[in-house]
Amino acid sequence: MTPLNKAVQRVTIDEYGYGRNRRKLVVALEKGNLITLREQRRRKGHTARLWDIYCWLLRCEADRARMEKFRERKARKGVQLAERRQRAAESRLFRNSKKREA
Repeated sequence: MTPLNKAVQRVTIDEYGYGRNRRKLVVALEKGNLITLREQRRRKGHTARLWDIYCWLLRCEADRARMEKFRERKARKGVQLAERRQRAAESRLFRNSKKREA
């Protein structure tokens, strides 16, 4: 691997935003383990440490997995609730019909 001694800038392929405000992003890897993002033809950029971005990505991945498990659990719970409601409705229906017969 080549050590990072000077800033390396690259432009994204796709554009960010929509309409007239669509712009490509310029990504710069800077010395000192920093990454800077800015819109093309704009001066203001946002800088963050690479370690912070790495931790953020790991947290996002963990949250995504947790939410997937939560959605599966919620779907199972919904099915159980629907079955319980159906059984209760049927028992009320048949209970009332038996009283009318007697």
